[in-house]
Amino acid sequence: MWYLLSRLMQMILITFVLSVGLFALLSIMPGNAVEMLITSNPRVRPEDIVRLKKLRGLDRPWYVQYHRWMWGYYDPYRAPHIRVIDPLSIHWNEDQTKVFVDLSASLDNPDYPVNFEKLFLQLRAERPNLADRVENVVKGAKESQKLTTFLETIFYEDVDYYNRINRQMRTEASSNLKIEGLFGSLVQGTMLQAGIGDDNFHRLWFKVTNIHGLETISSVQVQRPSHSSPTSAQIIVDDIPIQIVDDPQNFVVNLKQYVHCVGKGCQKYTFGLEPGSPGIIDAQGVYKNNFKTPGQSEVRFSIKDSRGEISRGAFAVEHGYVMNKEKFNRGFLFIFAGDPLALGFSNTYKRPVWELLAGEEPFCEGDVEGMAMCSDSKVFAQSTSLWGSLSAWTTRTIIHSGRIGNTLQLMIPSLFLSLLIALPLGVLCAYRQYSWLDYIVNFLAFIGISLPVFWLGIMMISVFAESLQWLPAGGIQSVDIEKSSLEEVLANRLRHLMLPVLALSVAYAGRWLRFMRASMLEVLPADYIRTARAKGLGESAVIFKHALQNALIPVVTVMAISIPALFGGAVLTETVFAWPGIGRLQYEAVMNSDYYVAIVIFLISAVLVMLGNLLADLLYIIVDPRIRRS
Repeated sequence: MWYLLSRLMQMILITFVLSVGLFALLSIMPGNAVEMLITSNPRVRPEDIVRLKKLRGLDRPWYVQYHRWMWGYYDPYRAPHIRVIDPLSIHWNEDQTKVFVDLSASLDNPDYPVNFEKLFLQLRAERPNLADRVENVVKGAKESQKLTTFLETIFYEDVDYYNRINRQMRTEASSNLKIEGLFGSLVQGTMLQAGIGDDNFHRLWFKVTNIHGLETISSVQVQRPSHSSPTSAQIIVDDIPIQIVDDPQNFVVNLKQYVHCVGKGCQKYTFGLEPGSPGIIDAQGVYKNNFKTPGQSEVRFSIKDSRGEISRGAFAVEHGYVMNKEKFNRGFLFIFAGDPLALGFSNTYKRPVWELLAGEEPFCEGDVEGMAMCSDSKVFAQSTSLWGSLSAWTTRTIIHSGRIGNTLQLMIPSLFLSLLIALPLGVLCAYRQYSWLDYIVNFLAFIGISLPVFWLGIMMISVFAESLQWLPAGGIQSVDIEKSSLEEVLANRLRHLMLPVLALSVAYAGRWLRFMRASMLEVLPADYIRTARAKGLGESAVIFKHALQNALIPVVTVMAISIPALFGGAVLTETVFAWPGIGRLQYEAVMNSDYYVAIVIFLISAVLVMLGNLLADLLYIIVDPRIRRS
């Protein structure tokens, strides 16, 4: 017992050290989520990059990110978002002295709690046929993914209705926002309005604040339709994005980059702060401040030219997040408390890592030969027979077994086939050393070890799938197998299993055969083998009872250490045959910089290595009586 406890403590310590090293390595490698965003959208704004880094903690040292991943973190409250204002929402009065801007379609409140049940009842009342189809899909989604699944399904079924629902949600969310006009602009509901003097160009400033006090300042530039260019010089302040503060104690921004002059005869101008705005600003527009507490601050400034004309602008400074104490994202450690979502979320597959590894929970959908396909025992009780219920449940489980289940379906046959080939042939070759059988088997074993797995897999596909068309070229099942019987599902899986199992078994069988032969050759000349023969024991008893048990000790070690690689599906095998298992998932996670998935799979491999060593120690007790007695 003490031995098992000590090994368990060693495993925990080694796993912890490996997780730290892996996280540090993946964090400093190029290709993180921010760099992928920049690559996919070269026009992304710098402030968006900074905000994304802060939201995901990618601007923090790796050990801080590691703590967030292991223990968890709170979601921050988010400021309102203002979409691009449609020019069609800008209206003028008859004499073009007053402008009106409808902001209703431009406001977005990301922290607004959407009532999913209310939305579904509305769908049921307005689109009953669509509601039935959507309900089947949403039933299989996790609670946190229901709304997203609901909207995505509606989008693919009825785009017009999706747009209507989306507008409705934005309107309800914006009803909790407070809109305030700045610098003389007025607000009535969601309508922004202002009187325009002699200026041909004018910018209307406004502020949007949510119930948490977070605000976004924006503006819209308007131009009289009857004038194409200004008659005199005019200073225009561009829309200034939220300023994300990296160092709250020493925040500096040059506002001159957001100012330009239109028209003829632009004169020199100077900056100044409006009353009540924090910080200081010099005449050239360099704003400075030291922020003490997290949150947001509003800064208003003015620009005066040599003629005394004044233009104004405003911006919000985000100098630390206000954490939402009601939204705690559990870290990796909470997996041991029974929270599967603590494994993280895959950015590549847009699904929780647990769902990728373990598969989705079966949910009722359709019938298989009259048997409801679901995991609810009450529904099973309505089936015509126990075998029908069990068959339907087994079919659904096999089809939706997840990456771990898929790899087990590939690993277990490969393991038994490799052992069935390697152990008897290894013993036989050692017993008949230098015979024609020994030469032929060794030659084939060398070929199996030497052939690259990917090349062997491609050759098998070329011969058995393309030329002879006996077996499928890849994949785990046929497209139309979803509603087949258990017998048809098993037969279909078996056909898809044959080629990858053979490719995976060849290399391991050859390797284990060589170890088995070498170990038996060391044991057969031993004194106790000669003694056993001298005592008159039969040759089978000498080989299998005395020689084989001792020869298995080093072979058991090699096999136990090989199990993690075999469980990983030999990444190349699963990739070549498009088998959706752990090995292929590991390859895709690394290629797509999907850190959470990659780290979890690496840790699974590390744990399997340690469990393999523990299994080897336990097998020593069974194989070697001396260890069992000690």
